[in-house]
Amino acid sequence: MTSSNETPTAAGAGAEPTATLDMLGGGAVCATLTPAIKAALRPLQPGQVLLVRADDPTAPLDVAAWCALTGNALQATTEEAGGVLRFYIRKESKR
Repeated sequence: MTSSNETPTAAGAGAEPTATLDMLGGGAVCATLTPAIKAALRPLQPGQVLLVRADDPTAPLDVAAWCALTGNALQATTEEAGGVLRFYIRKESKR
């Protein structure tokens, strides 16, 4: 559930999706974060959700663009105390 220190930014805010796998991408920039997301999604089945945590201020734009390009769904984005962002990405295909 979303705590009082987190700000949901997706439709249906209030409850975070349940993640199958949690990936910490702290300090990663787009050039390393998106390939890491791709690798982390690979073993997941379509419909499963990857939780990505990152502290890069450009990550919201990078992750949203990557999801749009790959056809995976960015279900929700929240922010933890300390500026760590959480991205819930649902795998959409077997790619």
